[in-house]
Amino acid sequence: MDFAVTKIYAFLLKNGADLTLLLLLFFFGRSGLRHVVQRLASLVDDGNDAVKTQKEKRAETLGHIILASGNVVIYTIFLITLLSIFGVDIRPILASAGVIGLAVGFGAQTLVKDFVSGLFILIENQYGIGDRVKIGNAEGVVAKITMRSTVIKDDEGNRHYISNGSIKSIINSSQK
Repeated sequence: MDFAVTKIYAFLLKNGADLTLLLLLFFFGRSGLRHVVQRLASLVDDGNDAVKTQKEKRAETLGHIILASGNVVIYTIFLITLLSIFGVDIRPILASAGVIGLAVGFGAQTLVKDFVSGLFILIENQYGIGDRVKIGNAEGVVAKITMRSTVIKDDEGNRHYISNGSIKSIINSSQK
């Protein structure tokens, strides 16, 4: 047998169970997260698909954010665990992540401002996906809300990307 094939075979024999378990946890984690988000959204569904209520819009918006945040956590844990299985010492990576996180926190104040503003937009239910709003010079239907930005689709089909930290006032025509 070739030396490389022997080495791969020995690695798989030693770490095959860990790799299999990691892949199973990864896929079950992602599908479980999607299932939980769909289940939570179905709790507020009134069965009328023709009209979305405020609760349904808010659940959809929060569902997108929970799904995106959960996926970041799942991918990060998967990558760190995979590196550990391949013999990479992850302690320096984790220590560096803490220091880098602190540096990014100071260096990316506008990003933090956008994130906090997005959080308050969701908590206060200022607007949701599908609402007709006017933010600054942009007027149209909210197409997407993330923790960092809001996307508005105007009547001509143009998409306006607005960072949440720069939003000073909102006119929401859907909430009366």
